[in-house]
Amino acid sequence: MKYAHEVIDLLAPYPGRQFRMAEIVRYVEPQANGVARQRVHKGVLRVLKSLEEHGQVEIQPAAEAGGFARYSWKVRHQVVANRDRNRDNIGRAFAP
Repeated sequence: MKYAHEVIDLLAPYPGRQFRMAEIVRYVEPQANGVARQRVHKGVLRVLKSLEEHGQVEIQPAAEAGGFARYSWKVRHQVVANRDRNRDNIGRAFAP
């Protein structure tokens, strides 16, 4: 997918923080406007839907008509980093 790297670069460092689509599109392609912005929007939406299917992104739909959907990286993915950091903290190091 064309914009996957940029979307992940924006969302992953801030798990739990909610982003609007406009913020994501501006990050991915800051100079885009008009038709180019619509193409970027479609590409980013494809990436977000795919990440949601794989369980990495949470999509909160608009609460009311005219509202904004919000997209966030799921917080549960921090557990892997903690596990890797704590893996060396085991009693086997002292066993003969």
